[in-house]
Amino acid sequence: MTLATGGWGVLWVTLVLAKLMPEWEVDAEISYCFASVFALCGLGLGIFSLRARLAWILICGVPIFANGSLLCLKLLLPDLAGLMH
Repeated sequence: MTLATGGWGVLWVTLVLAKLMPEWEVDAEISYCFASVFALCGLGLGIFSLRARLAWILICGVPIFANGSLLCLKLLLPDLAGLMH
């Protein structure tokens, strides 16, 4: 879950910098790449942590969903740069 938070933090910092300090604006593709690195690591660890018990499936489902949604963000919101302006 920490890695998902880091990935989402990268994207939110990118949006805040673009809005409040346009001179510090970061390219959207760079932000997606950094966030994807966090998300891939977190998704791998979440899947690796799964066990055959219901409690483990429920506990690991949260970081798997958070990291998976972070990876799908590029498909759902391809124009992050458009939101910045």
